[in-house]
Amino acid sequence: MDISPESRNQTTTLFNGKTVWSRDNFDYTSVQVGDYVEQAIVDDAVNCLPPACLRDSCTQMGDPYSHRHDPDSGKWRPTYATFKRVSGEWPHGIWEYCGHCFHSENVERGDDPAYCK
Repeated sequence: MDISPESRNQTTTLFNGKTVWSRDNFDYTSVQVGDYVEQAIVDDAVNCLPPACLRDSCTQMGDPYSHRHDPDSGKWRPTYATFKRVSGEWPHGIWEYCGHCFHSENVERGDDPAYCK
């Protein structure tokens, strides 16, 4: 589903009935898995450091966010802020935030480390 030029000029853009985060309001501490973001946010993530993965189906910021226990391998693996393109072409793409995923994956899984309080 493409976004009409009229909606791009508005301060709030909707895609599939959900608000699309823009550079003006995006915050990694507030975005939720499944939220939509504009192309500029993904460009910023890729341009901040060399990406860990760079595909339409999986684009990841280059520095690990954390580590999680991978139940498939039994090992601790780094996780990355991850996005996948769901609509449009550059520079007007719409991307879905996938959370903190293992390298080359776009589904958040695994167990967080236990922290002492």
